Amino acid sequence: MGFILKKVLIPVLALILLLSGGVGAYFFMGGESVASTGETAKVEEKAEGEEGGKIAYVPMQPIILPIIDQDGISQTVSLVVSLEVRDAAKVAEVEQNLPVLADAFLSDMYGTLSKKSSMEGGVIKVSQLKARLVEITKRVMGEGAVNGVLLQVLQQHPT
Repeated sequence: MGFILKKVLIPVLALILLLSGGVGAYFFMGGESVASTGETAKVEEKAEGEEGGKIAYVPMQPIILPIIDQDGISQTVSLVVSLEVRDAAKVAEVEQNLPVLADAFLSDMYGTLSKKSSMEGGVIKVSQLKARLVEITKRVMGEGAVNGVLLQVLQQHPT
């Protein structure tokens, strides 16, 4: 009886425990993730703009970036950005270029934030960071494709 308990029952109980934890996490997280739906971005149309056209906000995937200094990783920065697009015809083009734009953001921020040129006392200068993101967006997407870069969330986590 002890042999059957060790070889069969314990692995079965471990499997049941793992599956129940996975199902619990699925329901706790809302039951559906962005990755599982296959959608890269959702466009939210907002009120009329100053020029009479509809404004669409195209959200990007969150960007998580470690800040590395001489001692290793000193902190982690989380960033959530949406792009303001006035021309509805440009929304599909902007969505298609989101991976390229995210890569450009990461490449620029790795150097800038690791050198701490955009930081003051260990805290990111938000206005300077936003100006850099706008500049990168214009360079990647072209002039006029995106009207603005909305910095929705910026969190710094010391390690």
